[in-house]
Amino acid sequence: MTTFKRLLLNLLLLTAVATIYTSCEVEDGIDGIDGADGVNGQDGADGEDGEDFTPEPEMFSDKSNLKALVAMKPQFNYVNAYSILSSSDTLSNDFKLVGAQDGAGFLKDPDSDGYIYIVNAEDTYAVSRIMLDKNLNPISGEWLLNSSVADYARQCSGTMWEAAIHGGSQDLFLSASESINYDVKGIDPYMTPTPGADFGLDALGEFSWENAVPLPQVAYPGKTVIIGGDDDSSGSEGQVSLYLSENGDDDLENGKIYALRFKEVSDSNGGKMAVTSGQIYNESNLDFQETYDVEFVEIPNGKNLTKNEMEDACVAVQASAFMRVEDVDYQKGSADNNRNVYFAVTGRGPGAGTYNDWGTVYKLELDANNPLEGQLTQIVSGNTNTNNADGNLSELQSPDNICVTENFVYFQEDPNSFSRGHSAYIYQSDLNGNNTQQVLEFVVRQDLAEDGSTGFSGEYGALIDISDKVGVPGTFILNLQPHYWRDDSFKGRDGHTFTDGTYEDNQGGQIVLLEGLPR
Repeated sequence: MTTFKRLLLNLLLLTAVATIYTSCEVEDGIDGIDGADGVNGQDGADGEDGEDFTPEPEMFSDKSNLKALVAMKPQFNYVNAYSILSSSDTLSNDFKLVGAQDGAGFLKDPDSDGYIYIVNAEDTYAVSRIMLDKNLNPISGEWLLNSSVADYARQCSGTMWEAAIHGGSQDLFLSASESINYDVKGIDPYMTPTPGADFGLDALGEFSWENAVPLPQVAYPGKTVIIGGDDDSSGSEGQVSLYLSENGDDDLENGKIYALRFKEVSDSNGGKMAVTSGQIYNESNLDFQETYDVEFVEIPNGKNLTKNEMEDACVAVQASAFMRVEDVDYQKGSADNNRNVYFAVTGRGPGAGTYNDWGTVYKLELDANNPLEGQLTQIVSGNTNTNNADGNLSELQSPDNICVTENFVYFQEDPNSFSRGHSAYIYQSDLNGNNTQQVLEFVVRQDLAEDGSTGFSGEYGALIDISDKVGVPGTFILNLQPHYWRDDSFKGRDGHTFTDGTYEDNQGGQIVLLEGLPR
């Protein structure tokens, strides 16, 4: 039989069988007699009540009663923002967040499956510790430092020294003090709270510290290297400082203090020339996106100088001047990457008569063998129509905080002193300042302002990549300072209220979680 005939026969047989089961009903037969209904069974005993079902909260969800005060830009519509904690929330132990959340550090909690978040409250002169569960729900909070300490100061940016990354055997939160008292405080993130204690690291010297950033131990094995930003516009103006110890990778007592000085400057004709000995140079002596040799020069007896004496010492060694050095960070990844340091310079605004109106961002490539030598490049500038008029980002206004991943630079605005008519943005660029895009914008909610009207009054604090710790790529924590959100109930929450006439801050603040931000 041919294959075709065999297939046709099989098809006919299948059709016949199917017809038997799917054709119309056959003619009715004789009806049978209905059977008697069965007797109902007895009701069973009621079971005990079970516990109410409570779904486990997800990591990526709003935990606060106030929505995140940021709005993603269209090119980053795949990134989600969630509020973790706001000043309108109360935690289980009655902890309440204050305003001006700035520098921060994030650690795994060694005593649970959750996390520890250490964060500066800049305008409250305090540092808090917030405990988070495994899904980043805030559980409780307490104050590791408050305004009762004798050397209280504005605690600005901060960086967590992690022993596993930076060296030594102890994690330590380096909290930088910008004004009033001028030092870096080293705070044990696991300690029993002693909010009135003095945590000053005197060996790092006195500057208008915006941040003090330790480089990973693999960058310079056997050495301790800390890069600092001097947020100053008086005296010697702002410096980039460096603390160096040759006595191991965790020596915070016996190192020396150095300040950045140019070795080359622009010749004003598209080229470079060597500096003149004894002359002080500033940002105006550099061409945009040109690379110059630089060095760090020692500040003799630096750890024993007062802030004003440090200003004079920087002038004496002809340290190069920047118009308010703000936040500092380093590229993540390999040891080679870690020697690439980035810093933001906020500028002074238009009409101030300085050499930097709108702000700049720099890349400092340190020598592989000697951290006191390197090359400096201005990679981002808002000075497109003023000063050297050679910038690349016409909307930039007062860059402040900065976060550097393995592949990107994120720099954040602070338009509270001067602005270009928009609320604060966060930008993303590549590692050389190119392909800059707006990531998100600060939300200014008029309904949270006391009089229902406010300007672009808000800025960012720390932006930290926590992806590796929580096990989800693209996860960041961001601090917000909505300066327009004020209420007298926000005063004194750190456990100390000034009675000597010192201003007691009444701002609100917020901590936000970002999901899916590129690293």
